Order: sequence, then structure tokens, then C-alpha cells
Amino acid sequence: MEKTTLRLALPSDPRWVNIVEKNIEHILVDHAFCEQKAASSCISLILQYP
Repeated sequence: MEKTTLRLALPSDPRWVNIVEKNIEHILVDHAFCEQKAASSCISLILQYP
């Protein structure tokens, strides 16, 4: 099976762009919260294992 550039097993559905265009603010806020949680987890690990 041929894989995509991102090594996904299946190609992405091109309709996702339409969904993103209609909800870009919500998606960006959700992504920001995910990034914040990842950074917080990283800081916790650094403090736990100096």
C-alpha cells in the first residue's frame, strides 16, 4: 500500500478543508489548548526529573 507524505495509511478526505474554513476559530482555539497542555506536561516532567 502506498503511503502519503505524512505516512498516513489512507489519503485525507479533501472535504475537510470546507469544514475547517467554517470552523477555523474553534479549531485554532482547540489547538492552542492542546499546545498549552503539552507545554504544561513538559514543564511538569522537567520539574519532576531535574
